[in-house]
Amino acid sequence: MTLSIRATLTAWYVGVLAVLAGAFAVAGWWLSTQSVLHATDTSLRARIDGVRAFLHDPETTLTVENLQEEFGEYAELTRGEALLDVVDPSGVVLCRPSIPGWPTIAASGSPTETGDGIRPRDRMLGAQPFRVASAPVVVHGHAYLVTVAAPMGPAYEALNRFHRRLLGLLPALIALAGAGGYWISRRALAPVDQITQAVQAITVQSLDRRLVLPRADDELRRLASTFNDVLQRLEIAVADIVRFTADASHELRTPVSLIRTTTELALRHERGPVEYRNALVEIDGHARHMSELVSDLLVLARTDAGIEPHGASLVDVADVVRQAIRDIGDAGAARGVTVQVALPERPAYVTGDEPSVKRLVRILLENAIKYSQSSGAVRVRVEQESGTDRRCTVITVCDEGIGIDPAEQSRLIERFFRGGRARQHAPDGTGLGLAIAQAIVLRYRGTIAVGSPESPGGRGCEVIVRLPSAE
Repeated sequence: MTLSIRATLTAWYVGVLAVLAGAFAVAGWWLSTQSVLHATDTSLRARIDGVRAFLHDPETTLTVENLQEEFGEYAELTRGEALLDVVDPSGVVLCRPSIPGWPTIAASGSPTETGDGIRPRDRMLGAQPFRVASAPVVVHGHAYLVTVAAPMGPAYEALNRFHRRLLGLLPALIALAGAGGYWISRRALAPVDQITQAVQAITVQSLDRRLVLPRADDELRRLASTFNDVLQRLEIAVADIVRFTADASHELRTPVSLIRTTTELALRHERGPVEYRNALVEIDGHARHMSELVSDLLVLARTDAGIEPHGASLVDVADVVRQAIRDIGDAGAARGVTVQVALPERPAYVTGDEPSVKRLVRILLENAIKYSQSSGAVRVRVEQESGTDRRCTVITVCDEGIGIDPAEQSRLIERFFRGGRARQHAPDGTGLGLAIAQAIVLRYRGTIAVGSPESPGGRGCEVIVRLPSAE
């Protein structure tokens, strides 16, 4: 089962806090126990040090009777706080608690003093725990064995109560953390819900709507800003599709209407073979124009969908230009247009799809011939250009035709756009040639520029295409 982001954040928050709380509980358990033991051990060492100081006191009489009397008074004064057991070097007991079973826990003969100090131990006397420490005390060459013990029952009982309460607080703390984590994640993700609802309300008809940006410059503001950028691109794309569809419908409607009109006129009355033939020729011309338009639209649609072949073969642009000039030579001759070619001696290779490169070159040449004046010239040049970042193959096609209106230059590559001069000079155009050329060039990560050549009167048009050369 996939959890929501809110549940996932809460689970992570509770999990991390549970680990930290568990670690804190273990640390509290250990520190509290060590604190009690440390205080008890310090007290036991202090009592052994007190016995050592008493025995080393010059005023202390080291006779058995005096020591027994002095230690008896000391044991009476510290009753309930500590138990004292002192044995002299000869084995005579100078002080011993009157507790049944004491000899079993007395450390007689097994001192707990090592090189790094006295180390008390836990011992049990019946059901009662004791903390026991013993150490030899040497006085004038005689070793006294001193054993002290402290009852640990009350201290351990207090520790157990603290530990039980600590363990009892953990589930409540984790439950409270879970509730708090869920509330925090809900508050934190509330703007996301608002963004989701706002985006869900946006349809194709309301792509002009934008999300309200949060005031804080955080991840949510960047998310909303990204959504707004996406909506803007979608709005532009949908507007382009709508305009493209409308333009395509308009361009297709004209030849269809002409075909229907010609057909209706031809069928309205009985006519002779010549008249029928003329009607069919006219219909064929309109059908050819419509077929070319549909073919161009298909190329653009396939390019927009990304299904046009990119190609991975080496294509010699110079050879493609030679083939294209041979193919359209009749069209140029019919208009009295001459084609001047300047090609490199070596092949100019690019990586791509040969039919697409041929289509690109044919579009440039056909446009140059179509919009040239009679007896004009079209100059075609292919050359290699070495730039700072990459090596390019440059195709330049320049004509001496009708020229470009400066106000229309920025729109020449738009789909279905045809300038006023172009419509007057060649009414049968579709306005898709340069759009297809640009789609092919962009597919191969090249550039295309359309402008006016430096010539007297600003006549003519110059198209420069740069394609990355094959290494």
